Amino acid sequence: QLTTNALEDSSKNKFMTNQTIGFLIMIMLMSAGNMAEIILLEKENRTYYRLLSTPINARKYIFSNVMVNMIVMTIQVFITLTIMKNIFHIGMNMSFWSAVFVMLLFSLIAVGISLVIVSFSNSRSAAGALQNLIITPTVMLSGCFWPVEVMPKSLQKIADFLPQRWTLDTLTKLQEGKVFSDLYLNFMILFAFAAAFFLIAVYRFSRNNT
Repeated sequence: QLTTNALEDSSKNKFMTNQTIGFLIMIMLMSAGNMAEIILLEKENRTYYRLLSTPINARKYIFSNVMVNMIVMTIQVFITLTIMKNIFHIGMNMSFWSAVFVMLLFSLIAVGISLVIVSFSNSRSAAGALQNLIITPTVMLSGCFWPVEVMPKSLQKIADFLPQRWTLDTLTKLQEGKVFSDLYLNFMILFAFAAAFFLIAVYRFSRNNT
C-alpha cells in the first residue's frame, strides 16, 4: 500500500525572509545614520554647545542619542518581523525571538557605524555623502539584495569582512536548524564588529576639540 503526502515548498519562504531582512538591514543603517545626524544638526544650530553649558556633558549627550537610536531600531525590528509573520504569513523557519535577538545585535552595529560616520563628518551634507558611500556598496556586497553566491569569488571574500554578511549568515544557519550554542562564533564576530565601531567613534569624539 502506498501513501502519498504533499510537502510544502519552504524555499519561497526562505527567499522572502532573506530579502525582507536584507531590506530591513538597509533601512536600519539609513535610519541610524539619520538619527545620528541630529548631533551634527544641533552643532550647526549651536544647540549642542548650549546643552554643554548645563550639567549635561558630552558623554551623556552621546549616550542619550545612542539610547534613542536603539529604541527606534527595536521598534523597526518588532514591526517588520511581526508584519512578516502575522500579516504576510511568511514562515521564517526559525523562532521569532531568535530573529529578534540577531537583529537587535545588528542594531548595535548600525548605531556604531552611524556614530563613526558622524565622528568623521563636519556637516550633515558630508555625513550624508559618507553614509551613501559606505552603506549602499556594503549592503549590495553582503547579499542583502541578491544571494551572495551569484557574485564572483573575489567579491564573496570581501563580503566576509562585512557585518551585514555575518548577520544574514547567522539567520540562514538558524533557518537550517542550528541552535544558538552552535553559532557562538557568529555572535562573537557580531559583538566584535559592534565593539570596534563604538571604540572608533569614542576615540574620534575624544580627539575632536570642538
